[in-house]
Amino acid sequence: MESTRVPSAVVPALLLSLLLPLFGCGADGSERFESDETRAIREKVRAEMADERLERIGLRMATMNESLANSPNAFALSAGEAVEEEVTAGISLESGESIYTANCSSCHGPRGEGDGPLSAGLQPRPAKHADGSYMNALSNDHLYKVISEGGAAIGKSAMMAPWGMSLSEDEINSLIVFIRTLASPGYDGPVPGES
Repeated sequence: MESTRVPSAVVPALLLSLLLPLFGCGADGSERFESDETRAIREKVRAEMADERLERIGLRMATMNESLANSPNAFALSAGEAVEEEVTAGISLESGESIYTANCSSCHGPRGEGDGPLSAGLQPRPAKHADGSYMNALSNDHLYKVISEGGAAIGKSAMMAPWGMSLSEDEINSLIVFIRTLASPGYDGPVPGES
């Protein structure tokens, strides 16, 4: 039987790689033998990173609150105040525009460019309703499903919320009518409510 010799440089390197984690060196034990000064610096850096993260979250929330406060449908309820729902009759472009401004523009942008104030933190980015080459190929039924059931219902982002429990059938169809006006090149197909 023939023996195989391991090169002499490999043995110390192998032993060192096995022993270093035991003495606090390496990914799983690097903090075990650090000095108090090193530990204090590490904790300070972690705290600063946490503060920066909270500040970024705070800025996003402030932007979102500002967007909601500037919405034409924004309102505040005091304790015991009754909520009056606006009842829309039928499908209309005006109703669709109002719903879009209140509920969609914060992510999709006021002109459907996918550039609303909340879009910056979203991955994937919101759909560009102004992109006629993409939007015009989608059926009204497809748009209805996305709005009603959310993006996950069609295999897209779950960040696109389902609105079917909040909006009536006529409101969703009015929204589709308005979204169709944003496309460039323009949409020339049928829209909900046409006879």
